[in-house]
Amino acid sequence: MQRRPRLPPKPRTVERKVEQDPVEVFCRIRPAEIPGQEECIAEVDSRTVKLTPPNSSFAYRNGSAKEQLYKFERVFGPSSSQKELFSRVAMPLVSDLVNGRNGLLFAYGVTGSGKTYTMQGTPQDGGIIRRTLDVLFNSIQDYQASRFTFRPDGMNGFDAQSEVEAQNDRRKAAATPRLRPMAGGRTTRGRKDPPGSQDSSQRIPDTSRINSVDEDNVYSVFISYIEIYNNYLYDLLEELPETGPSRGLQTKIIREDAQHNMYVHACTEVEVKSPEDGLEVLYRGLKRRKIASTRLNCESSRSHSIFTIRLLQAPLDAQGEDVVTDKSAIVVSQLSLVDLAGSERNLRTKAAGDRIKEAGNINNSLMNLRICIEILRENQETGGNKKVPYRDSKLTHYFKNFFDGDGKVRMVVCVNPRSDDYDETLTVMKFAELASEVQIQRSQPARRDLGLPPGRRRANQLFKEVRKKLEDEVEGAGVEALEVDLAPIYSLAPDWPVLTSSTPGGLEEVISRLKAHLRKRLQSRERLEKNFWGTVAAMRSGIAEMEKENLVMKKELTSMRALYSDAMGRVRSLENLLHNAESANESLQRKLEDQAFLRDECEAVKEERDMAKVQSQIEKQRMKAKLRTKLEQEKMKLKSTLNTELHHQKSKIYQSQVKALKQALFSDKQTVPTAPLQPSTTSSSDTDLTAIPDKTPIKASTSDPKLNMTPASHRTPAVVNLRHRRSRSQGSDVWIDHRPTQEVPTGTVLQPNLHRRKSVTKLKSGDFTDPRTTNYCLTTQEQDSQGELETKLFKGEVLPTAGGGAQVVLRDVEILHQRDPLHHQSTPNRKRSSTEGTPLQDRGVWGSQKRPRV
Repeated sequence: MQRRPRLPPKPRTVERKVEQDPVEVFCRIRPAEIPGQEECIAEVDSRTVKLTPPNSSFAYRNGSAKEQLYKFERVFGPSSSQKELFSRVAMPLVSDLVNGRNGLLFAYGVTGSGKTYTMQGTPQDGGIIRRTLDVLFNSIQDYQASRFTFRPDGMNGFDAQSEVEAQNDRRKAAATPRLRPMAGGRTTRGRKDPPGSQDSSQRIPDTSRINSVDEDNVYSVFISYIEIYNNYLYDLLEELPETGPSRGLQTKIIREDAQHNMYVHACTEVEVKSPEDGLEVLYRGLKRRKIASTRLNCESSRSHSIFTIRLLQAPLDAQGEDVVTDKSAIVVSQLSLVDLAGSERNLRTKAAGDRIKEAGNINNSLMNLRICIEILRENQETGGNKKVPYRDSKLTHYFKNFFDGDGKVRMVVCVNPRSDDYDETLTVMKFAELASEVQIQRSQPARRDLGLPPGRRRANQLFKEVRKKLEDEVEGAGVEALEVDLAPIYSLAPDWPVLTSSTPGGLEEVISRLKAHLRKRLQSRERLEKNFWGTVAAMRSGIAEMEKENLVMKKELTSMRALYSDAMGRVRSLENLLHNAESANESLQRKLEDQAFLRDECEAVKEERDMAKVQSQIEKQRMKAKLRTKLEQEKMKLKSTLNTELHHQKSKIYQSQVKALKQALFSDKQTVPTAPLQPSTTSSSDTDLTAIPDKTPIKASTSDPKLNMTPASHRTPAVVNLRHRRSRSQGSDVWIDHRPTQEVPTGTVLQPNLHRRKSVTKLKSGDFTDPRTTNYCLTTQEQDSQGELETKLFKGEVLPTAGGGAQVVLRDVEILHQRDPLHHQSTPNRKRSSTEGTPLQDRGVWGSQKRPRV
């Protein structure tokens, strides 16, 4: 086993201090819905709340119920106002927005805890979104750029346009009617219009403002409004046509720009110039937001809504007149106000259908947010580098940059003191406690110093006022009384006094004024020198700090090079191990291929053996069939021989009996013919067969095994009516023509003719039980004593029995056979009577033997 190389000790480096800010979590307690109801949460002080489990809670039933205290940055009780909450929570974020920093504010809590009210409020008492718009426009109202000065570039950036281009865009926008996204008053699932969306006269604006506004910049505000519904992104401000088919809102995707910031591709960003414009955009998006009625809230949010305000700052040129169109000089800051959908349990909401799917996606996204917070805290506590699963949810993926240190993150946890919400509130409190332990790297505003003099906007405005007043004065009268204070702009010292005097005593006065002026210039020089040397000292300290950082970076570079060389050595060692492993793998692969080849050969041999076995079985079956056929042929031949012999014996017995009978009847010793009488036609009835004595013993053949079988026990005959006659109204007779399998063609002129028949070779019980069957005919073929083909047709009737079956009663036998005319020596006359030439005594014998047919 190869020994793993030892890792070198990690070099000591001087780590630069990175300023971090915690995720600030605030708590707001909703007022009780019903005065005097049981509450599970109470405010202890301005930073602490107490959570008490009620008797109906799951923790109380488990026996783990106990009071718990949770700390926050600030706790806002039920009596706290919207203004108080905004000033403490959102006002610093608006200030950072104006100063070029990003911010993110979450409203988190269970369903019905007041999140939407906290974010939106009412027209009379606005929430965070309304007050943010008021404060922002109060601060930048005098410094806004004209409309269309900035345009989105489609890649999360903006382009600055000249005044001529902006005017062209304004004319186009004025000539083109704006598409109303919610034409026809369409709302989502029958939702009412948001309060204040129709009449803004009742709105009470917030008059606060931010004072730290750079007067030498111009500002523009762009607003976007998106929602995350079932883990899909939708643009709530997407413009849809008023006429024609509408596909509805299309899903959006998250992309990464050149600065590795996440943004929603093809998202609509609307430029607004006043709080009223911003609120109109807000109302437009609220009409499309997914809401539904549940058991806990009649208007429950079914999606996460993100209201984003992007503030653009661009400096003015050196004259303070036009905007600098350099794209790198534009500073874009962002404030995202997120109204998270409330977590809920189906056990309480009794949701069904789409509500279950929506609740599942909401809980999954909130759970993924919790997982990301946990991993961030774990990495900060242990110094690990565990991967944070931002991409598992659209919510965390979109705000990935904020958690990585690109802005300040704050959270308002809204809770309902109702005791029924204790179990859900406990989970919310644990998440809030977890989030407050996460540190976010403090972001610095990306401002580029272009070296432009400060105060250029004010100077430009003053010069414009002076020019206007001079133009108003036709002859220039009153210009001396015009007071224009330009000293703070470019003056480095007071202006020189008048050095001329018209009187001799005025020289002293001029000298005194000059001395005073020189003293002021000396003071100004001393002040400027002091400022200069202070600037030089600051520059030197900055350079020294940079040198220190440079030394630290050099040390870090040296250590990184050492680590790199060591890592490259390990890589080479691992490459050698990989090469050896690949060689061993190739050897094993070759062995595996050989084994596979042998296996294929064995399978081929096995297949050949199986085929030979199958072939032998087929040959064996063929031989069996051949022998069986030969056996059947021999059996048929033997049966035919035995039948011929039996017929011959019967003929002999019959002749002997006839002879004995003649001798008994004619005692006068007349001559009695000994030859057997034969019918004159080829077809004889069964009356000819009845001439054979019934009691003549016939010796059984020993060659037929069927004749040697023990006779079966006598069964009682079925009950049948032998005089049964079928109704002629049912139609003609239907015959069952029972024929042998291999029938020998007779070739006779006379052929059996059955009009309605059913030919079968193997009888079934159903053939006789059919009520339409009336007659039965059995056809047999054999050789007579002279070797000729003899065909017998046994005819009978099919009679129904009392048991529901049928019985066949044979009534007649027809015999068809042919004779060779040359076989007899004398041919009888066909017109002669059958009794002609026959002695009288012979006629008597035949007449006495005939019986009527039954």
